Amino acid sequence: MIRIAEVAIYRVDLPLIVPFSHASAGRIGALEEIAVRVRCTNGVTGWGEARGNAAYATGSTLVEVLDAAIRLSRSLLGYPVDRFAGAADRMDADVAGHPPAKTALDIAIHDAAARTRGVPVVDLLGGARRRQLPTDISLPFAVPEQIAAQARDAVHDGFRTVKVRVGDRADADDARLAAARRAIDGEPDGAAVTFAADANGAWDRDEAIRRLRRWAPYRLAWIEQPVPASDLEGLAAVTRESPVPVMADEAVLGPAELRRLLDADAADLLHFKLAKAGGITRLFEMTAMADAAGKPYMIGQMDEGMLATAAAVHCGAACAARHFEVHGYVRVRRQPFRGLTYDRGTMMVPSGPGLGVDVDDDALTLVHLARN
Repeated sequence: MIRIAEVAIYRVDLPLIVPFSHASAGRIGALEEIAVRVRCTNGVTGWGEARGNAAYATGSTLVEVLDAAIRLSRSLLGYPVDRFAGAADRMDADVAGHPPAKTALDIAIHDAAARTRGVPVVDLLGGARRRQLPTDISLPFAVPEQIAAQARDAVHDGFRTVKVRVGDRADADDARLAAARRAIDGEPDGAAVTFAADANGAWDRDEAIRRLRRWAPYRLAWIEQPVPASDLEGLAAVTRESPVPVMADEAVLGPAELRRLLDADAADLLHFKLAKAGGITRLFEMTAMADAAGKPYMIGQMDEGMLATAAAVHCGAACAARHFEVHGYVRVRRQPFRGLTYDRGTMMVPSGPGLGVDVDDDALTLVHLARN
């Protein structure tokens, strides 16, 4: 039986080509990532990655993610590399919360197991339902003229889902949405483009309902996370009263939070991310729950490096997701990973062993090494 013989925890900062602003986190100029290398008793290695500076979505700071990853690395030594559910259960038993740490380790274990078998990770997940994933594009806060230009560029570049960040002053949000809607409608392919917005939990329920009723003319396919993640009752109220379908994002962490949301019927659509779920194993528990409830969902990610992106792509290819947000690595200026292919709003599913991503570990900073 092939077991985990060594776990190495690394740090790397990935500078963004263009910094962005987030309604809950302010300005972000670099992605603070942790990378994990798992070495097995057969000599095969696997890699994983997760974002550290995304507490607004995951609830964990970089320091907390690193600390949790270090503690978990010791508990996984000697564990069979292909016992995915057991490894996830062990991590949950040893450390409460901090899903990004578990995500990086779970991805690395899947990468190592798939490389041991000589197959892509998607094969471990039941096989690829699709070989290409059409990804959305999220437009940052900007003045209306810039938003209009970005929306036109997105359509020209092949994107068929365009999402605008909102959560600013009402007049500013109105102007941005109107500019983007006009720009998309003015393009020859505009009728084929899905238009949505993301509030990142910026409003209370009353403000959300007021805005969404006023925004009916913009023909939004959905509004993402209109109220804070902690306000499940408010999210359910907005879902009942909004003329725009509501997608839950930050409110959906792992399977337990998803169960509460489904029981409350608090959203029309769901946005799943590995860094929130705690890894591939838990994410697929959640897709099964959503499928059983008849809730459409998106497989997405935050801006992350190519390792984390590849894991999301493999997951998206293997499940019944209707929407995808899986090109987060393309906004990174430089990174020590290579192997993914992206073209005109579409991510290609890697066909090589494991995640299909190569790692320059000399460009990473070793933080902790655990071995038998």
